[in-house]
Amino acid sequence: MAKMKREQQEQLRIMMMGPITDEYRGSTAELVKKLNLLRSTEIVAHLQYKHHAYMAVSMLLPGVKQEFLEHAAAEERHADMLATRIQQLGGVPVFKPDEIANQAGYEHVHAEEAPTLAGMIREDLVIEREQIKAYTALIRELAFDDPTTRRILEVILQETELHASEMRDLLAQRSNQEEER
Repeated sequence: MAKMKREQQEQLRIMMMGPITDEYRGSTAELVKKLNLLRSTEIVAHLQYKHHAYMAVSMLLPGVKQEFLEHAAAEERHADMLATRIQQLGGVPVFKPDEIANQAGYEHVHAEEAPTLAGMIREDLVIEREQIKAYTALIRELAFDDPTTRRILEVILQETELHASEMRDLLAQRSNQEEER
């Protein structure tokens, strides 16, 4: 009877691991910490893009406000994707503002407030580039230990690289317009 009870308890413990099976090769606790770091950068980037959208007034680049809003929405979507994966791995997504700021800072991501449109675009490009480095490093580290998380990170990396490219292009447009004056 005691043996059957232990077996039932073991079966329940295994079932409570959700998607984590014996084939999982990573450390879920360590991965959750790293995903929360990345989630923090996404939240800070979302807030910075929103702030820049509110502050962006440009006769020379009228579409930049909409670009900032689109990027803010994408950063929020990335944060949500990471939160979902963190929960699936048995973790708790970071949500306290002070923790978010501290963790994002660890990845060299800080919300900035440039006084010019070109400065705002540069700040956003800096954040995107820092995120690209962080995502690339974690994807390489994961290799084949956690293919699901790796694929999620690859999708986010692809979009982040697109954002960096768009910010670079906006800077180039802005620079060309200043030369023409």
